[in-house]
Amino acid sequence: MEQKILPVFQVFIAMILMELMVKFFPYFRFDFSFKFIVFGLLTIISILLAFTAIYSFRKHQTTVNPAKPEKTSVIVNSGIYAYSRNPMYLAMLIFLIAVSALYENVLAFLPIPLFIWFITQYQIKPEEKILSEKFKGDYQNYLLTVRRWI
Repeated sequence: MEQKILPVFQVFIAMILMELMVKFFPYFRFDFSFKFIVFGLLTIISILLAFTAIYSFRKHQTTVNPAKPEKTSVIVNSGIYAYSRNPMYLAMLIFLIAVSALYENVLAFLPIPLFIWFITQYQIKPEEKILSEKFKGDYQNYLLTVRRWI
C-alpha cells in the first residue's frame, strides 16, 4: 500500500469523504459568515507554500515526483525546507482545512486527521526510509533538525 495512492488523489479522497459526511449528517451544520474569506486566505497560503516547495526542488534540480523518491538527487534543506520536511503535503493539508470550512459542518473536518495519518504512514514514512538509505547521516541530521510537518 506504501506510495500506491498519489498524494493528490489522497486529497480528492478526503474531499469526497467530506462531501459524504455533510450529505449524510447535515444536522452538524453551523453558520460561518467568514467562510469564503477563510477559504480564500488558506487557499492562497496553500498555493504559495506548494509553489515555494516545488521551486526549491527545481532550483536544486531534484525530483518533485512523490512516486519516485529514489530519484531524489540531493537533500533540499534550505528555504521552506528549513522549516518543514514536507511543505507540499502541508500545503495539501491547509487546502483541506480551507475546503472543510466551506461546508459549515463540523463533520467535514473529520477526514483531515485521517489524511494526516494516511499520508504520514503510506507516503512520508516510506519516503523517509528511502532517503535515509540513500543519504545516510546527512538525511538523519536533517530529520533531527527539521520537523515532519511544521
